[in-house]
Amino acid sequence: MSDTNYTDRVRKSLQSNFRFILRINDIPFAMVSEVSRPTPSFGSPKEYQLLNWKFKQPSGVVTWNDVTFRLVESFDSLQEDTIAGKILNTYKKLSYDNPDRVSPGVKPKDMNKKQLIESIGTVKIETIDPDGVVYETWKLYNAFVSKISFDGLKYSGASLIGASLTLTYDWADLTYTNSAGREKTY
Repeated sequence: MSDTNYTDRVRKSLQSNFRFILRINDIPFAMVSEVSRPTPSFGSPKEYQLLNWKFKQPSGVVTWNDVTFRLVESFDSLQEDTIAGKILNTYKKLSYDNPDRVSPGVKPKDMNKKQLIESIGTVKIETIDPDGVVYETWKLYNAFVSKISFDGLKYSGASLIGASLTLTYDWADLTYTNSAGREKTY
């Protein structure tokens, strides 16, 4: 095998942090500019002392840290809504009303986990190779938006305006798919 072929193959197989797709119902994935990958934390260790020795024992509690993703806003007069409007509308239909829009005699909406999970549907983070083939998929279980942070506006700088959303979830699976189509889920 020539050095050129080997170099091209290695270069093509290297992972790049810009090859991903975040799939969430009703959010166009082309508007997502970055996303953190799921990360487990393995509880703080408990410490035991025996005479003058200290031993650390895992606590046995696994917690999945929140995932944050960033959306880039697009303003186009031909669009029916903005990304920010779509996000806020999802939650206002579901579980939130402004105080001036609550009708007398109507029970206020009650935010609950089931409705929050259903509001965004299935959440998957897919890592793709240079040819656009998915080789790694993170699936978040019982995910819901727990925080929305809209970017501030300023005259200095040339960054794009957008919003950061934080997802809270119970756990995540990682599925690796090789070139032969075989999958392995962790």
